[in-house]
Parts: sequence; structure tokens; C-alpha cells
Amino acid sequence: MIKKHNPNYKWYILLLAMLTYGIVSGVARMCMPVLFTEIGLKLNLDATAIGTIWGMDPLAGVFIGLPSGLLADRFGTKRTLTVLCLLAGVFGALRGFSTNFISLVVTMFLFGLMAAATPNVVPKVTTEWFSGNRLALSNAFLNVAWSIGSMVATQFSAISLSPALGGWSNVLFFYGAPAFALGLLWLFTGREPTKTENPALLAEQIPFKKALTHVIRNRTVWLVGITTFAAWGATMGMVGYLPYYLKNIGWDATSADSTVTVLSLMMCIGSIPMVLLSDKLHTRKGVLILSLGGLVIGLSLLPFVNTTGVWVLIIITGFLRAGAGSLFNVVIFEDEAIGSTYGGTAIGLANSIAMIGAAASPPLGNSLEQYGQGMPFLLWAGLAAVSTGLLFLIQTKKSPATDYPR
Repeated sequence: MIKKHNPNYKWYILLLAMLTYGIVSGVARMCMPVLFTEIGLKLNLDATAIGTIWGMDPLAGVFIGLPSGLLADRFGTKRTLTVLCLLAGVFGALRGFSTNFISLVVTMFLFGLMAAATPNVVPKVTTEWFSGNRLALSNAFLNVAWSIGSMVATQFSAISLSPALGGWSNVLFFYGAPAFALGLLWLFTGREPTKTENPALLAEQIPFKKALTHVIRNRTVWLVGITTFAAWGATMGMVGYLPYYLKNIGWDATSADSTVTVLSLMMCIGSIPMVLLSDKLHTRKGVLILSLGGLVIGLSLLPFVNTTGVWVLIIITGFLRAGAGSLFNVVIFEDEAIGSTYGGTAIGLANSIAMIGAAASPPLGNSLEQYGQGMPFLLWAGLAAVSTGLLFLIQTKKSPATDYPR
């Protein structure tokens, strides 16, 4: 095990953060879309019910987003992530005990509290240990980890693990173990940086009231929150519905599930290039517009293209969409009034707003299936278009900040 005061310790912490992002927000969360067909048959659920269940995860984020950020700023990332991962393991496994719609809604909400808190707390780790180009790049690595976790979940959960383990319930039990183990790793091997490792880090811990009062007045945080309200709503709806939709129009289960895997693969491949492009062009906003503009086009065309067209759109949309997740965090962290000191609270507030859209979008979109199986995609395309327009209101830095002295 790498020593805590080794000069390379920050890279171990980044690895631990990536594993947390990849397992809790990736594997344990993204196994659900490909398992929904089996779950729907076993629990007698229709498309609207499935959309409601899928929406419980982000709905939980509405309630946990801001509190999780406040807790991270007040008690530190180590203690917050220790508790988060331990509970994610427990609550994730509890989903496997569900026997009907109500019980699955409840357990999805409980797990969602932890899965939705992860994007609020883990990025704070990067702003404590990295800055400038490395801040953007470390956030891109988080997205790479999420994409890999998502690929593992969508490719193997329904096709391989469910038959091998005896059904969807046992898959969810299985995925609870690594999240719980990560909690133990944070407990025994994690820490915050010292003043020497991060000169910008304040020595004192920020009281809840001070952090909340400071962040709630910040224009950038509110604009990012409202923009991601629409962007996350569009993405969450598409990911949850796409395998279900493709199976209903005649695709075989393996191919339908693989579309979400390929989407995650392209987001993995695109994460670092899109961030590097924003550094090269000295613009966060321009790359974000390209990223979300691609999502608008992809969602608008999905109901009208053939099999080859679906794959082309998935590849292009996934690659372009990769930049948004990392860069929205960086836009907030690079605001001089936020930085690492208020990073958790700021991300938490923005994500709480975003989660409202992500929670409402899946059931609302899925309910339009009765008017045509492609109609949900058009609603989500509209949401993505709104988010693209809102980007023009956000002020961003034109060039990355300077790295900490090494």
C-alpha cells in the first residue's frame, strides 16, 4: 500500500476516487437499465412504472445533493466518502429484496441517496489535490471511471451475471460488496491534503451556515444547476429507456443492451479529448455547447433512423456528451468565489437542482410511449436544446488556472 505521505499519494487518492465513481455511480447504478426487462416481467411492471423506479435515483439526489456537499465541506471528503460507500453497499444490495413496485421504489430511493451524493463529493477530492490543467484532467478521469463501470454493468449484468447468479436479485447483492469494500479503503487509507500539498486549502473547516450562505448567492452555481437540470434530464431519460425501446421495436436483448455499453464506451473514449480540447481552445463554454448540441441532434434523430443509424448516433452522441460531465464541475471549481473551499456545497447545490430534472424526466418521457414509441426521445431532445441555450448565460474562464507548486 502506498504511504500516506508519499509524494505520489495524490495519484492513489485519485485512483480511489475513480473506483468510487466507477462502482457506486457506474456499476451499481447503471446495471438497472439492462435488468429492467427481467425485473418488469417478474414484478409485472409497465413502461411508466419502470420510468418511475429509474427516476427514484435522481429524485433522491434532490434531497441529498446539497446536504452531501455541506457534509463534505464540513467534515472532509475522507469521512464523508467512508460513510457514503458503506451505505451504498448496503442499500444497493437491499434492492435485491424487492418483491413489488413499492418495495423497489423505496430501495431504489435509498440507494439513490448514496449514488446521487457521489457526484457531489468525489469531484471535491480532485479540487483538493489538483488544479489548472490537472484539475480538468482529473475530472475527466472520473468520467472515464464512470464510463468503464457503466460498460461493465450494461454489458454483463443481464446477459452474463443474471443467468450465472440466478436472477436479477443476486446481481444486486453481488454489486453491494465492492462498494462496501471501498468504504473500508477510505476509512483506513484516505486523508485530506496538507497545507503544503495544497497552499490554497483553508485550515479551518467551514460551518454549514457560512458555506450555504456563501454558495447560495453565487450566480455560476445557479446557472450550472439550471442548465444541468435539462441536460441530465435528457440523458437520464435516454439511458433508462433506450434498451427497453429497442427490444420493443424488434432488437434482440444482447444488441439492445449493448447500445448503452457502447454509449458508455464512447463517453470513456471522449472524456479526456474533450477536456483537452477545452484547454487547447481556452474555452469551457464552447466545448460544452458542442457537447450538448450533439445530444440534441442525436435524440432528435433516434426515432427516425435504421439500425445502422442508431449505432452511428450512439457513437457520435456518446463521444461529444463526454465533455459535459467533467466541464460542468470545472466551471464551478474555477469560479474564484468557490474553489476547493466551497466546492462540495457548490456542486451539491447545482446537482440538487439538476436531479429534479433527472428524476422527473424518465417517467414523464416514458409516459409518452402511448403516443408513439419514439415520442420520449423528442421530449428529451427538447430538454437538451434548452440546456444548450442556457450555456450562453454562463461566464467561464478563458484559460486554465495555474497548477499548485510541485
